[in-house]
Amino acid sequence: MNPLRALFLSLSRMPPAVMLLIIVGLAVVVTMMVTGKMSESEKQMKEQEQALKAKYEQKAKVVYTVKDIAEGATVSADALEEKETDAGKAPVDAFSSTSMAVGRVAKYGIPAGQIVTAHDFTTTMQQVGFEAKIKEGHRGVTFAVDSTTGVAGFVAPGSHVDIVGVVGSGALTKAQPILSDVEVIACGQQFQKQAAGAAVPANSITVALTPEDSNKLIKAVAAANKLYLTLRNDKDHTPVAVVDVTAMFDKPKPQQVAVAPPPALPPPPLPGAPDGGSAAPAPPPPPPMQEIEVWSGSKKEVISVPKS
Repeated sequence: MNPLRALFLSLSRMPPAVMLLIIVGLAVVVTMMVTGKMSESEKQMKEQEQALKAKYEQKAKVVYTVKDIAEGATVSADALEEKETDAGKAPVDAFSSTSMAVGRVAKYGIPAGQIVTAHDFTTTMQQVGFEAKIKEGHRGVTFAVDSTTGVAGFVAPGSHVDIVGVVGSGALTKAQPILSDVEVIACGQQFQKQAAGAAVPANSITVALTPEDSNKLIKAVAAANKLYLTLRNDKDHTPVAVVDVTAMFDKPKPQQVAVAPPPALPPPPLPGAPDGGSAAPAPPPPPPMQEIEVWSGSKKEVISVPKS
């Protein structure tokens, strides 16, 4: 016999109450299964919605252009700026650091205020060496630092610092800013920015300066006892008053030169002196004379001598 037909025959012989109970049970099971599936689907939809919301609320650092970049131009650091934006609005291939874009060649014109992505540049880079970190018209100058003078290694490529010179000792110690808002382009031999929050211990710092400021820094390195770095906030570019390192030293006192006394003035002219000159004092009168006769044989000689 056909199994399906046998099933129908057995169901037809089943009491109505039992059949109703089976139908109700099956309906409850099906309802529970459908309800469970719907609850699971709603839960998944809520999780996806929360994840999407969290993604859009999360902040991500991206690189914006602060001025127009012409097609085929090599990008410099002063044309870029790092900002935070919603992670959901950031393109997948957006750059997170200016160092990733510096030295690249623009594939087409990039207007100011646009997020910089890998698609904006050609696949090759020009001037990929360290020289590309130095702006046109500037010079790279390196000087020694340690963990104290170098802000414990938290100065990184791209940081801006003030350079303070220290001269003298004891109570005569002086500290004055030598240069203001200086851009650091390398720490030791590292010129790429590291991950946020990571210190870069180095025993030397390289900064980019104009030729005039380069000479001031080299003179300060030679003359000052030490040079200290003071780290700025990345948005703080307020200039501070600076001095030349030589102005911090006490000026030597001028040596005293012995001056000969002026010659004595001649006495004033006496009344009646010829030509208005001074008359010579009158000579003392001659002493009275007396005559003495001296006989030599029959010859007599008279000699005049002063009276005693």
